[in-house]
Amino acid sequence: MADPYDIRKVRNIGIIAHIDAGKTTLTERILFYTGKIHKMGEVHEGTTEMDWMDQERERGITITAAATTVFWRNHQINIVDTPGHVDFTVEVERSLRVLDGAIVIFSGVEGVESQSETVWRQADRYRVPRIAFINKLDRTEADFARAFADIREKLGAVALPLVYPWRDKDGNLLGMIDLLRFQAIRWDQESQGRNFQYLPVPREVEGEARAWRERLYETLSEASDEIALRYLEGQEIPPELALRVLREVTLSKLWVPVLGGSAYEKIGVQPVLDAIVDFLPSPLDIPPAKGLALDGKTEEIRKPLPDEPFSALVFKVFTDPYADRLLYTRIYSGTIEEGQTVLNATQGTRARVTRLFRLHANKREQMGKAWAGDIVGLILSVPAYTGNTICDPDHPILFEPIAFPEPVVFLAVEPRSEKEEPALREALAKLCQEDPTFRVQDDETTGQILVGGMGELHLEVLLRRVRDEFKVPHRVGKPIVVYKETLAKAIEVEEEFEKTVGGKPQYAWIRMRFEPLPRGGGFEFHSAVPEEVLPKAFVEAVRRGVQGALAASPVGGFPVTDIRAILVEGKFHPVESTEVAFEAAGTQALRRALEEGGVLLLEPVAEGDIITPSEYLGEVVSDLGRRRGEIRAIQTRGTVDIIRCTLPVVETFGYATQLRSLTQGRAVHTLRVARYEVVPEDLAREVLRSRGYG
Repeated sequence: MADPYDIRKVRNIGIIAHIDAGKTTLTERILFYTGKIHKMGEVHEGTTEMDWMDQERERGITITAAATTVFWRNHQINIVDTPGHVDFTVEVERSLRVLDGAIVIFSGVEGVESQSETVWRQADRYRVPRIAFINKLDRTEADFARAFADIREKLGAVALPLVYPWRDKDGNLLGMIDLLRFQAIRWDQESQGRNFQYLPVPREVEGEARAWRERLYETLSEASDEIALRYLEGQEIPPELALRVLREVTLSKLWVPVLGGSAYEKIGVQPVLDAIVDFLPSPLDIPPAKGLALDGKTEEIRKPLPDEPFSALVFKVFTDPYADRLLYTRIYSGTIEEGQTVLNATQGTRARVTRLFRLHANKREQMGKAWAGDIVGLILSVPAYTGNTICDPDHPILFEPIAFPEPVVFLAVEPRSEKEEPALREALAKLCQEDPTFRVQDDETTGQILVGGMGELHLEVLLRRVRDEFKVPHRVGKPIVVYKETLAKAIEVEEEFEKTVGGKPQYAWIRMRFEPLPRGGGFEFHSAVPEEVLPKAFVEAVRRGVQGALAASPVGGFPVTDIRAILVEGKFHPVESTEVAFEAAGTQALRRALEEGGVLLLEPVAEGDIITPSEYLGEVVSDLGRRRGEIRAIQTRGTVDIIRCTLPVVETFGYATQLRSLTQGRAVHTLRVARYEVVPEDLAREVLRSRGYG
């Protein structure tokens, strides 16, 4: 884009949804109507622009977030198309961290599904303004009113209907009714939906459309006295007034304008582009970026202006076997040019910007300069990682890093020969740098390489990349679930450490109380000992000792969680006591508490939806029962049933294949790891015995 750069006309948005709601299809239409591409690809044909990886085209799903830039009504729209599959939720998480707005897509058939709720809550957490698009309204079983009600009831959103479906007497979708202008819109299929015309509202749909328009203005009246007055007096409300108020409530109250159509049938896409421009924020409409100075205490603020000091956050790293590491970067303030020296504040290293790119899926267009508010690709002379802050060396700032969940499934991976091991480790290391939820570690007992991730599909996709992209063949073991342990009951223990280490006496004495916390409680440490009784450094050493011992329980060897440690009493010797002694005492105290108080084994549990044709409901429910599944609710939507359930992760291994077998390939599931729960006693004994414990 030419300088000067008008940041008021920039939109940084993500497209997020449940798997198979139509994200990539909608993005493909947007690229076509904005002139970015000249031929629309289709997911089912494996020809989409944004799903460029071979595996994405084969599987028909988005695996990695892809970025692009389009222009509409003289506005620059930076788009990130994110995956919908639960195993790749991290791609949504890190994208929402740097985006200013979002389009959330819902299926007009299934409504709000479990993964839709997950991505919605992620957007809530980052306070991202959003618009909703109810897709697939061309399907005969689609129900706009029901999907709209779902958005309000299941998500607790204040939803604002801007359109209503226009159907013929047989239920075929002809177009949409624009409720603000109160006109029908019909798309010309010969021009592939590029051309459309406004028509009078047909009589057969006028009554319903007016009722929906009344609903819109009733809600807007709560936010605008001007609209309320006109509405009560029965005056016409000008579209420009409604648009202004809609923008205000979308940005300030996070109310949600709702559009609809069929991306596949090329109906309703241009109003989505208009809504992005009209309702979603520019970088100037959101609060300035906040961070800390390098002392870790002083707050620093960066406004999205080109004359502010440069600051940016790396939200994704893409590794290529043959090229440099490409950093997907959001610029929060200042400007950046090729050749410029920047500070990686997270790592404390300086680097030169060797290349600067405008991104379009897997294609790159070189840029000379980029401004505040933009999303670009960078190549630096020194490695940087996801979550790193890059800034002006003379005005350092450190943004809060992106938090990622821990892996819940591991696999053993072996090279075919000893000679191939270095290449395998190098490929795995590169993928670790790209995906923070992918872990590589060595099993101390067997010497095997273990890789961990968010699920079977996640690991399958990454290991296939090792084979296809990095050309490293390997063998894979069976998946292993990550168990944890917690304390079975509250217990108090005394621990004395009295040893001579390196010729020097070491002494510490403590009394501690350990208590189990609710699931998801993590670790808490409290001290009830006054500083004059036990110096602060010794208390901190006890905390380090306890926390260090959480890595592996003496009972089952698993990590320990959901536990509160309280230092009740402590004694020290003025000469012989050291921090090392108190740290060792803390470690021994936790180990003794677990051995004497007993432990509960915890396993990861997934929750989500299984969507099955109604004739297979009995078989699917019976199979869930055999797998220790728990059914929370069953909803009937036309010819399908939606089973909301929980299932232990260990029981999900191979489940996709079994579900296809039970339903002749017609059922689908989306199960995400939600929490850890206690393993039944007999199974817990079996797990511990298999590891040589108990």
